[in-house]
Amino acid sequence: MVRGNPDFVRLWIGAGISRFGSCVGMIAYPMLVLWQTGSAAASGYVAFAATLPNLLLQLPAGALVDRWDRRKAMLGCDAVRLLVFAGMAGAVAGHWVPVPLVMAAAFVEGALGIFYQSAEQVAVRHVVPAGQLPSAFARNQARGSAIGLLGQPLGGLLFGVTRWFPFAVTALAQLVALACLALIRKDLRPVRTAAPKRLHVEVAEGVRWLWRNRFLRVMSAVFAGSNLLFQVLNLTVMVVVKEHGGTPAQLGLVSGAAGIGGLLGAMAAGWWSARVGLHATSVIGHAVWVVLMPLVAFLSDPVAIALDAAGIMFVAGLFTVCGNVYLAWATPGELQGRVLSSSAFLTSGANALGALVGGYMLAGLGPARTGLVITAVLVLLTVTVAVSPSVRAAGRMSGPAGEEPVALRPAGSRGDRG
Repeated sequence: MVRGNPDFVRLWIGAGISRFGSCVGMIAYPMLVLWQTGSAAASGYVAFAATLPNLLLQLPAGALVDRWDRRKAMLGCDAVRLLVFAGMAGAVAGHWVPVPLVMAAAFVEGALGIFYQSAEQVAVRHVVPAGQLPSAFARNQARGSAIGLLGQPLGGLLFGVTRWFPFAVTALAQLVALACLALIRKDLRPVRTAAPKRLHVEVAEGVRWLWRNRFLRVMSAVFAGSNLLFQVLNLTVMVVVKEHGGTPAQLGLVSGAAGIGGLLGAMAAGWWSARVGLHATSVIGHAVWVVLMPLVAFLSDPVAIALDAAGIMFVAGLFTVCGNVYLAWATPGELQGRVLSSSAFLTSGANALGALVGGYMLAGLGPARTGLVITAVLVLLTVTVAVSPSVRAAGRMSGPAGEEPVALRPAGSRGDRG
């Protein structure tokens, strides 16, 4: 069991504390601007800055992580995060928070998060045997959902007490994470059979491998669209809660309900993926989103919004675990960082555009019409998943005793990877 693996436990705890701190701080960035300026567009600028690294840095981050010692990379990210959040706490306490400063801090935090997440995902493969990967990724996703459950409501509550408090708490969390990650004993340096090539050549290798996998190619495009909508949705929730007289604490509680949904989805992923194929999972999940995601724009009661958000994130938690396990099983070890970053670039690169467009849509169209746009795009994505031959051909996520997905086994293979 992964819980008996000391290095996985240290990685799980250290990375979890780091992400918890970031979750507390990151929700405070757009809230700070929205409550200070009252402008949805300005809040969209900050969300755009936070997500822009997904577009700019995903691909080089994967190639660099395939060269670096992953533990040192994570430690370095935590050290710089500590400085950023401590600086923001001081700036907010001193009542000096121009929008460009908040955008710059959010961009740096987002950039560090790209490198950190890439390093951690590859590190999991080093500290956990192949047969335990589904359990490890399910625990990681459950941890992420629990962080959302606790971190975002706490961020809202701390913001309600005093606006600099969430940034100070985040700085302290990064310090604790540094201590935990320093205790990992496993060698997390990459094992290479050849000298590193030029950076753009290695990046291209990861992109080509991903592109040749037809299932991943289609699903990456589909999730790029849904991730764009998630950025619009996040801003919509903030605007709807504020327009109906909600408080930062209520917004934090809505985020907490979303965290519960994501946690339950991650916990259910192992049972679900052993019984339901990838095609059916993709179609059912997107069909549920068609109903639940646009509904947020037409609700006013925080409790109803929270329940709706929980359902949305249940599906997201299920999707994330299934996708991570598929990638870990399918990707050659020496390409892990590059393929993961290529997938993240395609699926999350649209986040920056979604944050920017979402701010303008909400300012120009209002929540109700924005909800109708979300509906139309989701219907298109669901139809794409339902009729795609490559998605329809995908097998189950796992077989007996943690074997590889049927769709991944070459002809005549019994599942041994050597």
